[in-house]
Amino acid sequence: MLTRKRLIFAALLVGAVVGFLVYPKLKAAPTAGASTPAAGATVQNPNGQPANVQPTASPQPAVGGIAVLTVIATKQDVPITEDAVGWVEPIATVALRSRMDGIIVEQDVEEGAIVKAGDVLFRLDLRALKAAIDKDQAQIAKDQATLDQAKADLKRDQSLAGRNNVITEQQLEQQQATEKADEGTVGIDKANLEVDEVLLSYATITAPISGRVGVVNQTLGNLVHASDTTPLLTITQMAPVRVSYPVAESNLERYRSALRSGALVPVQAYINGSATPAATGKLTFLDSGVDNASGTVTCKAEFANEDEALWPGAFVTARTQLSVAKDATVVPVAAVQQNDKGPFVYLVKPDATVAVQAVSIRQTRGSVAVLESGIGPGDHVVIEGQLRLSNGAHIVEKVQSADQTPSSDKVANATP
Repeated sequence: MLTRKRLIFAALLVGAVVGFLVYPKLKAAPTAGASTPAAGATVQNPNGQPANVQPTASPQPAVGGIAVLTVIATKQDVPITEDAVGWVEPIATVALRSRMDGIIVEQDVEEGAIVKAGDVLFRLDLRALKAAIDKDQAQIAKDQATLDQAKADLKRDQSLAGRNNVITEQQLEQQQATEKADEGTVGIDKANLEVDEVLLSYATITAPISGRVGVVNQTLGNLVHASDTTPLLTITQMAPVRVSYPVAESNLERYRSALRSGALVPVQAYINGSATPAATGKLTFLDSGVDNASGTVTCKAEFANEDEALWPGAFVTARTQLSVAKDATVVPVAAVQQNDKGPFVYLVKPDATVAVQAVSIRQTRGSVAVLESGIGPGDHVVIEGQLRLSNGAHIVEKVQSADQTPSSDKVANATP
């Protein structure tokens, strides 16, 4: 009897374990042959009460197409420019040296000062030169008196020459020679005076040009020599200045045509990638030969540089305006895409679709592209959302406002 009870208890225990493991799966599985409730149908719980079942919504396609931002291509007169890296060079630079030996007794210049042509910079000791000039003047006075006496003697001898051989012809010739010799002596004395006066002018050292003073290598009390190789100082002309820059041989004809036109060829200088030009000048020089080593031609532009914005020796970007494209088609660079066939834009069609339209770019400057062909003024092109587009795709267009559209001014002054 006890054994039978044990068997019943074991059977009940196994049944409970199996039920615990299988019941969750049976509860989750749908009843065989049961249908899925229709949308909006009322389903009852096991207790007979109705349960709310939300209908499953099928995904709906977007209405109208892909949202994109577009811009209207405009017609503008656009300057066609060429960029080149160049450097600022002064028109004149003077390394000032003494032209005589002497001690500096006066200094009227400091490093970095702005001087004008003729300003006194140094004075050397003048005492020896002044004494030499006084000596020259005294010698001239002495020799001039001798010459005057010789002229008087000659005049008297000429008056006596025809009177009973009082003065022979030989004596007359000797007196004439004496007069000429005395004239020569006076001439030498005057030349010596001029030399000493020139040396005296060397004792006052003035600025030969206007400009900025560099390092001053000699100061008050120093002995300087005419043979010194180190200059007293250097003066660099700051205004006007030139910008020298090379251009490729392939562009030589464009530069020549711009100069032959007779019109002013503007050149803008940009410093350190600035968005605005530091100075505006004009093209003044095109070298007569091509550098065979680099295949370039040297150009030079002159700038007034009154505000000293351009510093000699500094590197700048020189932007030369070679021509003006009349009524050119302009779009933002963001509208231009690239594929294996070249540049293209997504052109908006009247039926609210887009077409892949190949374009030819004449020039890209900053955020603006100047197009030669492909589209025309008034065409709408996509500038945002191109990654989701393909040829013939339907779109929902939003046109960018006119005040955000790049203009020809941005083309002219775009960052190099």
